[in-house]
Order: sequence, then structure tokens, then C-alpha cells
Amino acid sequence: MHMHRRTLLVSALAPAAALVSCSRQRETAKRMSLRVSLSRLLTMSPFYTGYEAGYFKDAGFDLELMKELPGMQSLPLLAGGKVDVGFIGLSGGLANAVSSGARLRIVAGREMASPSCPLHGKIFVRSKDFPAGIRDLQALRHRRIAISSASPFGWFCIDQLLERAGMTRADVTIEPMGSSERLAALRAGGVDAFVTTSTDMNPMLKPLGIAPGPSLADVLPNFQYSFIVYGARLLDGDVSTGARFLLAYFRGAQDFLHGKTPAFMDEYAKNNDLDPRQVRAGCRGSFEPDGRIHFGDMQKYLDWAVSHGFLKEPIRAPSLVDTRFLETMQRMA
Repeated sequence: MHMHRRTLLVSALAPAAALVSCSRQRETAKRMSLRVSLSRLLTMSPFYTGYEAGYFKDAGFDLELMKELPGMQSLPLLAGGKVDVGFIGLSGGLANAVSSGARLRIVAGREMASPSCPLHGKIFVRSKDFPAGIRDLQALRHRRIAISSASPFGWFCIDQLLERAGMTRADVTIEPMGSSERLAALRAGGVDAFVTTSTDMNPMLKPLGIAPGPSLADVLPNFQYSFIVYGARLLDGDVSTGARFLLAYFRGAQDFLHGKTPAFMDEYAKNNDLDPRQVRAGCRGSFEPDGRIHFGDMQKYLDWAVSHGFLKEPIRAPSLVDTRFLETMQRMA
């Protein structure tokens, strides 16, 4: 992890036995219903590990899961108090909402571009064209690269990869597309490469004649790109309530990182016609174990977003964050 990063360091969670004890002490706490927005993607496996194990119920919560609600779509619902918790990636939309006065804040870090799991922001090419894959984007000069049409983060990733190769967008043709369109276009020869913005594609790539290239993790190791966000009800309520939710989530995340597999992963495999064994064996190293927030990463993205017109005005990373919940979680653990 970069030493120059301004990082909120939260110590590792206490051993499981201590957490169970904590959980029992909270059984008498007043129960609270929370609406949680989340997509049914493999990136939600740490949440489902804790959910299926009953950790949120132990912490005093009855959760209503707002499924199939992508992060960006949940922003107005969070701001309007119709959703209490969201799992959201870095975006100009989040920053613009906060700077406009919306009552929502980042409360914990969730995913990062780990070198041990370099799948997010990764280039893929046809193995027919590049049997050994590629090492940098010089091999794609004057070629067509598909990126996500759903989020500016795809532009951020391609800009970082191009810069590392000594190139700019002028050296390639970039075509925004949906996730399934990108893969189909690559296989059909409509584009020469695409950039992933979800680790969920990983189990699907091996049998498709696709070869790897560089990823965001090669350029910005451990770059944090996804967060837990609270809406007004938790932000304006008792801090210990929001801290208990985080404690339950990261208890599940710790279990997942240590190999526990939720039934959700098998359901995902079945619904997407994938081999459950392959899905279970997928990389798990991209999740923060304790919620630490990498302010330097956030600021890098915000500065980039301003310079490319995705943000209305400059904004400092700490203004998007409320650290009270992580700090209280640490004391609880």
C-alpha cells in the first residue's frame, strides 16, 4: 500500500469469540428495520456471508434488501431517506450529491484493486490476436477499446492504463458499451479489447478465448474504489447503531476472506449457468477486511473527475466521509 496515502487506519477486527460475546451483549438492544440497496453480484458475497449467518439479526437489525438496485440508482433514494445503506463505487454523482447538500456520506471502505486479485479495471483481448495477452496498451495503439457506459470509473481506469503506457485517448478509439455488449463485441471482432469494471466477469472469461492485459492494480496497487454509504436515518441517529451495522458487515467479510462461502454464491452460479466450483474458487482478495478508508485514492479520483467534467467543482475527500461509525466500531470490537 502506498506510504504517501492519507489513510484512516482501523485496527483489525477482534477475534470471532470476542465478536460473538459483543453480539450477545447487544441482544437486548432495540430492533431496527433498515433498507439496504444492493445488486445481486458476486461482489456482494461478503455481505451475504454475514446476512446468511445472522450477524445483522444478532446486531439488532431486520434488513429489507432492495435487490437489483445498482449503486448510482440508489443515490437519490439514500438522499431522500428511502434507503438507509448503499454499496456504492467511486462516482462523480456521489460527490455532486454531497456537495449539493444531500444527506449521505461514505462510512467505510469496501473494495480495492488488489495485486493479489487484479480483476477490476483489467484489459482483456482476444487470445486469437494476442495468444500471450499484452503487458501494456502500446499493443493496442490505434485499436478499439470498449469500456463501461454505466460509470465514469471506466474512463478513469483507461486513462490510468494509457498514462502508464505513455499514451492518451487520442492514441486509441474508445467505445462505451454495456457489460454484455463489450464481451460480445470483443468475441465478434467489433472491438479489439475491453476493460472490466466488475470482478463478476472473472468466472466467465476462461472458456471464451480471451487473454489478459494490465489492470488498475498494476498501475495503482490497492486503489480503493467501493464504499459503504449511509443515508440520513443512520447519519442522524445514534452513532452506535451505524457502528453495529458495520461490525456485522465486517464480521461477515472476515469470514468470507477466510474461506466461508455463502449460499448466495451457489445461487449466483445457478442463475448465470456457471460452474459453482469455479465461482467458489474465484479471487477474494479485493475486499477491505476492516473498512479502512484510503483518502488519497479518493482524492485522486475526485481531482481526475473535476479535470474531465464529471464533477461540478473541486471537492476534498474528507467532506464525503463520516468517520464516526468506523471509530465507534473499533471501540466496540
